[in-house]
Amino acid sequence: MERCGACRARMGDEEVCPRCGCDFSLAIRAERQAALLLGRSVDAWADGRQERARALLAASLTLHRTPLGLALGDMLERPFRR
Repeated sequence: MERCGACRARMGDEEVCPRCGCDFSLAIRAERQAALLLGRSVDAWADGRQERARALLAASLTLHRTPLGLALGDMLERPFRR
């Protein structure tokens, strides 16, 4: 999170806004967990475990929708071609 969602102050690596005191620790933890799940989904996809990759991706996107996650979702929905 680069800026506070309440007052738009720069956040840096802080979980609490230095200007207004708004606590974003839960949101930041959700983003980190989503990134971890997305990475595991990519690993599963690379290993050929499509169903596992889909399940991990769904969990990731539930927490935080990212362009990479959405793109991976599109790729997982396409039929495999050789």
